[in-house]
Amino acid sequence: MKSRRTRWVVSALLLACGLALFLRSRPDPVRLSESSHPSQAGTVESDPEPGTAGIELRTAASSPIRGWPSNSEPVEATNWLERLLSEDAPRVSREQIESWLATHGTNAESLLAARQAGGGRDYLLQALTNFPNDPRVLFAACALDDTPEARRERLDRFKAVAPENALADYLSAREHFKNSDPAAAVRDLVAAAGKNRFQDYSMDAMQNTEELLLAAGKSPAEAKAIATSSTLLPHLSQLKGVSQEMAALQRQYVAAGDNASAENLAQYGVLLAQHLSPSEGSHTIIEQLVGIAIERIVLNPLDASRNYDFLNGTVADRVAQLNQQRQAVRENTQFISQWMHTANEAEAVSYFERFKIYGESAATAWLRQQKAISPP
Repeated sequence: MKSRRTRWVVSALLLACGLALFLRSRPDPVRLSESSHPSQAGTVESDPEPGTAGIELRTAASSPIRGWPSNSEPVEATNWLERLLSEDAPRVSREQIESWLATHGTNAESLLAARQAGGGRDYLLQALTNFPNDPRVLFAACALDDTPEARRERLDRFKAVAPENALADYLSAREHFKNSDPAAAVRDLVAAAGKNRFQDYSMDAMQNTEELLLAAGKSPAEAKAIATSSTLLPHLSQLKGVSQEMAALQRQYVAAGDNASAENLAQYGVLLAQHLSPSEGSHTIIEQLVGIAIERIVLNPLDASRNYDFLNGTVADRVAQLNQQRQAVRENTQFISQWMHTANEAEAVSYFERFKIYGESAATAWLRQQKAISPP
């Protein structure tokens, strides 16, 4: 993997140079259009807080209620776990949140947990004011939809305080694309390719929110389920947006006869998608689905019948593999949906604890084994 990434870094340097020449050669460069928040196949929804563009995690466990892809019609919640995850009302009161903060202190993780537990945007803004250089806070703040100057300043600070985290570079690239600066975006993609770490801080968020919910009187099963299903993942729609902008740039390359640059840029998109796979530490199924979507997007501008070294085959072959992966994910979500009808609290505690430690795919595989159902 490291040698492949090294090759991609070298090719990206050439790509960046080619990009600059390509843009200079055009009397009226094509403006890369900003996409609206990309749809996530029914798996995510906008953060209800005003002035944000966050994403709330939709686990497989919440599928019948939260709109996870399913071939079956929606059913009325009949089990305690289904009913719990279907509730739209705040899970804890403002007074309970303030009491917990008084006990635990208003540190960065506590303020972010208060926001996730339903306390609202003010807690994020307080964290941003009090802990302006905490990477977890700066990551959470990428959901804020304020001025381009403010977003740019926060992203630069995020890159500075988390220099090994490729996610900061990808989010920075998205902002550069939105501001019609593809050359700067490519430089961020080059920087991200040289980093092995990709951290979204979601596991910390789950643990801290679970502790708050327990203190507010929730049972262990309730606290684990709510903390998991309410985790905010504001980066997923932005990463998919990066891939869409990359594909638009690839098509410009192809139209200009520069197929090599289009191929090199596709390699960066595949690398981005790999960060969202279980093999590289992804904890959630929604991340896997977004990763599959990203890879399909950046491969689409290429010749489907041609063999590419970085794919070890044709684009058509790779797309077929991605379709198989997506189908396996959907089968797992359908299994979890059925399990929820009869899940008891002991099973829920075990499942969500494994989710938190090992990730959603591993937890689902464990549950299937417990139920003597072989994974797809």
